Amino acid sequence: MFFASARLRAARSALSEHRFVTFAVLIDTVGAGLTLPLTIVYFTLTTDLPLAVIGLLSTAASLVALPIGLLGGVVTDRLGAKVSMIVNNLMSAAGFAVYLIAHDPVLVFVAIFLANASERLYWTSWTAYVHDLADGRPFERWFAFLEAIKAAALGSGAILAAVTLAQGQDGLRWLILANVVTSVAAAIVFATQRPGERARHPQPPRGADESSGTIREFFADRSMRLITLGQFLIGPAMVLPNVALSVLFVQHWHMPPAVAPVQFAIATALCAVFQTSVTRWVVGLRRGTLVAVGALLTALTALPLIVLPPLDGAAAWSYVAVVGVLLAAADMIALPAANAVMAEAPHPRVRGRAIGVFQTASSIGMALFPLGLGLLDTDVPWLLWVMTVLVFAGAAWSWRAAVSGLPARVQIASPGDADS
Repeated sequence: MFFASARLRAARSALSEHRFVTFAVLIDTVGAGLTLPLTIVYFTLTTDLPLAVIGLLSTAASLVALPIGLLGGVVTDRLGAKVSMIVNNLMSAAGFAVYLIAHDPVLVFVAIFLANASERLYWTSWTAYVHDLADGRPFERWFAFLEAIKAAALGSGAILAAVTLAQGQDGLRWLILANVVTSVAAAIVFATQRPGERARHPQPPRGADESSGTIREFFADRSMRLITLGQFLIGPAMVLPNVALSVLFVQHWHMPPAVAPVQFAIATALCAVFQTSVTRWVVGLRRGTLVAVGALLTALTALPLIVLPPLDGAAAWSYVAVVGVLLAAADMIALPAANAVMAEAPHPRVRGRAIGVFQTASSIGMALFPLGLGLLDTDVPWLLWVMTVLVFAGAAWSWRAAVSGLPARVQIASPGDADS
């Protein structure tokens, strides 16, 4: 009881200290929860474009948006993560506004490009932004707290999406419009906030060479290259549920469109409730191992599909629930550890650009994955799931090897990371 009340007091303190940032995260991610599970399904339901064409447009737009992540790293290093957070929300609002009028391939491309560009910028700036908020305190504690808030908001948005879609497909456009409004509101709130002192006076880790910290040194480091490879391979995890699995459930298992937000709600609800606890439980374990376990759990969602025939009724819904649980466990175990490594391993002078490289690598993996969707319409759909399992197994190896070559202060989730 004592420890439970201590954790409650700590959570209230964190909420009070960053109440405006927490509010911005809430409104932004509620809007994202309304639309994230529907990114590809939306266009299959509102346009006459074939699935293969939508997958090709998604991949092309995602690839064209890739440099935005690298540019965001430069902006983050020079102007701060706060500026990047504001811009990515405004870009998201613009992209989803185009969703409302996208019926032909050109506008579909533009809509997906803007939405993906905002995502690239978000993932480059978010890790650095949380690092600034931590302001010298344990990174994973703050990341887990904010991820739990985000998960609750995403889950709420997904539930609202499921309820709306249960009334018919006409609600799709209202969900997109709501995301436009929440993105603009979040940008306004972020613009009013002040980052931590660390953002203004970055300090190198103890023992680091004061004259070091160049991009050339970053690329010469084997661990940095392996993290980049690991991010490339684990990138499809970000789009697996709302692209490949959603299309499988809706188009091939003939489940209602609401299945996508329902699965999303299951995963995010579990993260909202258990994220901070899981982060405490894994203290003392190697971060590389934690990321590897998350990658392998994600692979388990696809492994049965190699041999599983189409399901329906209770069996199909049971599979959806199991996938939601596995994805939640993977995220809770891996995300804080991976983001801690990406924030703490590079030299502070190139942190933003390094995170930009890591997240751009992940984005390349995300962009290429939809190319495999066409396999679902062939006689060998199981090839997509074989490829998925192999990719995540490779991600597990790469991340584990990468972190084993880093300093001890980066390798291990320290006891301070769990203090609440």
